[in-house]
Amino acid sequence: MKKHLFLALVIFLSVPAMAQLRSHHGGGHQSPNSTLTILSTDRQGFWLFVDDVLQNENPVRSICVRNFWPDDYHIRVEMDNKLHNCVGQYVNMSRSQSLNIAQFDGLLGLDFTQAHIRPELTMDLLTAPMPPAPSQPIVQPSLPPQPASPCMNERDFDEVMALIGKETFDNSRLTVAKQVVSSNPLCARQISSICGKFSFENNKLEFAKYAYAYCTDKNKYYLLNETFTYDASKQELNEFIQGL
Repeated sequence: MKKHLFLALVIFLSVPAMAQLRSHHGGGHQSPNSTLTILSTDRQGFWLFVDDVLQNENPVRSICVRNFWPDDYHIRVEMDNKLHNCVGQYVNMSRSQSLNIAQFDGLLGLDFTQAHIRPELTMDLLTAPMPPAPSQPIVQPSLPPQPASPCMNERDFDEVMALIGKETFDNSRLTVAKQVVSSNPLCARQISSICGKFSFENNKLEFAKYAYAYCTDKNKYYLLNETFTYDASKQELNEFIQGL
C-alpha cells in the first residue's frame, strides 16, 4: 500500500514540471523543429529579432534559425545602413519558412520565397529567459477596482513629442516611443500623434500594435486610422486587435 502511495505521489509531482516543458508554443506531442531562413536580396547586412529577442550579435546577409515551435512569431529585421531601416511582421512557424528582405516601392518589406537559400549563419532559436518560479505561492491582496488613468497631461506630452522628434533614425524613435507608452498613461489621440512621428508605415503599425495594451481609452483606438497611408495597414491593425 505504501509503495502505491509513493508511486502516485511521484507521478503527481511530475505533472507540473512536464506541463511546463510542453507549455511554450504548442505543447502536446509537437516538437520545435521548424526553421526560418532569411536573405537580404541586396546583400546588405541585418540583425534579426524574434519576439523582440536579438538572434545574431553581428550583422549577416543571410541566416537560418532552427527549433521553432509551431506558433506565430513576430519577426523583425533591422538593416545595417545609415538609414537604419527596419521592418517586422508576424510569421506562422507551423512549418519551415524562407523570406526575402526586399524593397517595395521604396519601402522595406519581407516576402515569402520558395528559393533555396544558403545561409551565412545557422543557429538555434534564442528566447527570452523565463523568470524563476517563486518557492511559495504569493497571495495578492484584494484591491477595489481603480478608475482608468487619465491621459498624460499636455505639458508632459509636449516634452515627449519633442524628445521623440530629436531622434534622427526611425527605429530610434520607435524605441523611445515604446519606452514612453509602457510607463505612462496615453490615450488614443496621443498614441495617434506619436505614430505621426514615424517616417515608415511599418513602424507606425508596429507601434500602434504595441501601444494598444497600454491605451487608456481603447474604445477610441479607431482614431489611429487617420495616421496610416495605406488601407492595408488599417486592416492589419484591426485584425490584430480582433485577435486579442
